[in-house]
Parts: sequence; structure tokens; C-alpha cells
Amino acid sequence: MFKGSGKTEFAAYHPLTFRRGIVHSARFAPDGKTVIYSAAWEGKPLDLYTTRPESPQSQQVEPKGADVLAVSAAGEMLLALHSKPRDSSFLYGGTLARVPLVGGAPREILNDVEWADWSPDGTNVVIVHEVAGRKRLEFPLGKVLYEADGWIGNPRVGPDGKSIAFVDHPQAGDDGGAVAVLDLAGKKTTLSIGWDSIQGLAWSPNGSEIWFTATRTGGDRSLYATDLSGNVRLLARVPGELTILDVGKEGNVLLTRGNDRAGMIGLAPGEPKEKDLSWLDWSVPGSLSADGKTILFFESGEGGGPKYAVYLRNTDGSPAIRLGEGTGLSLSPDGQWALSRLNVVPSPLVLYPTGVGEMKQLKDDGLNHMAAAFLPDGKQFVFTGTEPGHGARLYLESLDDAKPHAFSPEGVGSSLLSPDGTRVAARGPDQKVYLFPVAGGDPRLVAGVQPGEFPTAWSSDGRSLFVMARGQIPAQVFRVDLAKGERTFWKSFEPADAAGIDTIRGVLVSSDNKAYVYGYSRTLSDLYMVQGLK
Repeated sequence: MFKGSGKTEFAAYHPLTFRRGIVHSARFAPDGKTVIYSAAWEGKPLDLYTTRPESPQSQQVEPKGADVLAVSAAGEMLLALHSKPRDSSFLYGGTLARVPLVGGAPREILNDVEWADWSPDGTNVVIVHEVAGRKRLEFPLGKVLYEADGWIGNPRVGPDGKSIAFVDHPQAGDDGGAVAVLDLAGKKTTLSIGWDSIQGLAWSPNGSEIWFTATRTGGDRSLYATDLSGNVRLLARVPGELTILDVGKEGNVLLTRGNDRAGMIGLAPGEPKEKDLSWLDWSVPGSLSADGKTILFFESGEGGGPKYAVYLRNTDGSPAIRLGEGTGLSLSPDGQWALSRLNVVPSPLVLYPTGVGEMKQLKDDGLNHMAAAFLPDGKQFVFTGTEPGHGARLYLESLDDAKPHAFSPEGVGSSLLSPDGTRVAARGPDQKVYLFPVAGGDPRLVAGVQPGEFPTAWSSDGRSLFVMARGQIPAQVFRVDLAKGERTFWKSFEPADAAGIDTIRGVLVSSDNKAYVYGYSRTLSDLYMVQGLK
């Protein structure tokens, strides 16, 4: 029998949303009760809403398509207008604008901003945006305090106005990272490291702690607090994925509880209908064989574990085969090897046999690898990578010598090797698509590609490029003739159930352009106001 006179107190969770879709951001208004949030419901685009804890109803407000980034003590919002997913996973971007809560026309400030927050007195703004291929944190606007080799998340100015807390992500396209703080001179102090997934951050009301949501393994994040000495404690853990969005002046917390899944859908050669090829909870396609019969992919959620897992699966839907740890990048031309990276920073490369054989670890080139593709000879590969202090570039490397040779300027993204291995289609620092010669030389601008589009596949003859834009559901893919710059509609892609899906990751196409696989991620989340967390 348990004896004692003590009383256990539990936090109270008040649901604020009840529809099916994604809650992307939320902030308290100055009264501490009204909540402004951005959400995409039932497969529709992102919109702005207000609600209060005593009512199950939400009111849609203007402007449409906006993401709320911050609300000042004086009641002025910072919004990202026309907010869309970026090239990199987990990131949105839009035109930063100031809008009074009471209404009025937006006052636009800066294009392509990913994050922003007010100073406590509402006179200055901290922002994160990309310049020359690197993520840059500025405070006040125009003063660079920090540039990241990976990406920067959730910057929040402390209550004293002298410190900026943020999530430091070392690897582009991955949400692992650390909690860090900058002073006004740009000195960075890392408080807590080693989180496999970390998204969401806010200061405690008195500024003595930073509250964040993270996990050491998988994707089910819990709520933690760290003081400025790096002492970490657990605040809340529930089944599912938590993301903290804001902390009010009275200590109330806005957070989402989500259910995230990433999957793959494909059309196998000769098949009349698409199949869902997802395996575990976070299946991400990496490479499709030339005949369209085999997909190399990786699992980076709970099922993949802390080091992720590389898999091979036939597109006919037969069971997947686990090859090893890491992220699958490219199948060799003969189909016998899978080039993969290990989930550490910097990220070494390994070769997994797709049949009988043993893993081979390549010589360490000291770079951080993001995407890679074999050349037709199977002895060389190109990759998008970074080295400390530099933006992403295109490199050529041999399997034997580990001596990478850069053949592009910094700031490239979404790269794609041509069928003959002589050119890489990639978005340059100006976000336009170019053809970069692997042997070196001046890149050639691709005419006919619209702003926001990126290359997703080549035609088998190398004369056309398939392009698409992120953030469009359904995703429309166009074929661009490289000689004439003419574009024609090719195909439209959309899962049957579009709720919670904000982007299609990309489309991998077979050499005859008839079979394909595309990836998607689905987030279904509910917004809560939590009282009593201590």
C-alpha cells in the first residue's frame, strides 16, 4: 500500500484545433490568451487563423497563404507571405512582412526569409535567410551574427534582448542538431548536443531556461528545458511527436502533437497502376535503377533508428532488404553497389553490396555529403557537399583516391547528373537552374525553367530536363527542351489522400521515362495550449 500526504500535479492540455492537416506555426497575442496560428487543412494551402482556448472555433484572417513567425508586445505580427517549402527538408520561406494584429496592409521587408523574431521591445528583428548558399542569422536586420555550415532553426531573442537562442543543424536536409545561444557580438555557446531530431524552441518566461522539443532516437520528440549552463531536464513526454511553438508570459505553452510519416509511391515497369512502396515509418527514395525495377531508399524515423537504415526494394512491391546503416544515395550502373553516407558529421561514404559481398568504406575526404550519383563508368561519382566555412558545391571524386574536385561555385542545390555523366543540372546561388560541366568550365543557364522549380529527372537522351516546384499539391512536372527552352506538361503527382502533405519530395524516373517513384511526407498535427508545465 502506498502511503503519503503529497499531491501530484499534472499539466493540463487544452486542444485548440480539431481539423485534419498540418499546424505549421503559432504564437500568443499580447493578451496571453488569443492564439494566431498557420495551418493547412484537408490538403488545402497554408492559411492564417486566430482562436482562443474557450472556443473550439477558429477564425481565418488575412492575408491568405501567410506563416506567422512572431508577434510583438505591441501587437504587430511578423509574417512570411506566400510561404512555401524550400529545397531543403523542414524549411519554409516567404516574404517577410509586418502586419498589425488589428488589421491593415502588410509592409514587406525582405524576400526569401525562413525565420524571424522580434526583440522584446519590438524595435529590432532577428532573421534567418540564405546568402551565397549559406544560412545566415542577422540581428538586427543587416548585421550578420552567425553563418551555418548546415541550417539554422527557430531563432528566438531572449527576454533581456541580449541573447538569441536557436537550433544549430549541422547537416542540410536532416533535423538532428543542438541548442545554441549567440550573444550580440556573435559568440556562440552550445548548450545541448546529440539530438537525433530537434525542432521547436522558445525561452522560458523569466529567461533562465530555453525550452525545446527533441529526441535522441527516431522522431517522437519530447519537451525539454536547458539552463544557460547546459543542464537539461525533461518537462513533458507523451506518445507521439511534440513541437514547441511558443511560451506565453504566464508560462502557458503552445505545442503541437503530431503524427509524421514519409512514404514512396511508384509505377513499376509494365504496371497499369501506382503502388505505395513505403516500408517503415519514414521511407525516403534515394535512387531508382535505370530499368525502373529497383529502388534504393532509407528509413530515418523510429524504424530506421538513430543511425538510419539503407534498404533495397523491387518496385513490384516485394519485401525490402536492409543493406546497413545510413542514407542511401545512388545505385551503381551495374546495380551491384549502393553508395551511401553514414549519419554522422562529417558524413563518410560507404558502399553496400546489393547481393553477396561485404561493405566497403571509402577513404575519408573530410567533406559533408548530401546527394551523390555514380558516373556511367561506375568508378567515379559526383556529389553535393560542404566543407567547413563554405556553402554547398558540386564535386567529382574517384572511388579510389578520395580527392574531391569542386566544379561549381558555392551555393548549389537540387543537383542531378545527366545520363552520359558529362553535366549536372543544379540550382545555382541565384536559384536559377544551370548545367554544370563535370569536366569544368562555365555553366549554362537552362531556359524555360520557372522561378521556384528544380530539376527532378533527365530524359533518356539527355536532351530534356524534367522540372517541378515544391509546395504544390498536386505536383506538376514539366519537360523542358534544353536546346529550345520549350516546356510541355508531363505528369501530375498526388497521393489519393492529400491531407497533411505539403510537398512532393521529387520524382525518380527510369531510363525510358515510363516507370517512376516519388516521395512524400505527411504530417497530421493538433495544436494544444498547455498549462502547468514547470
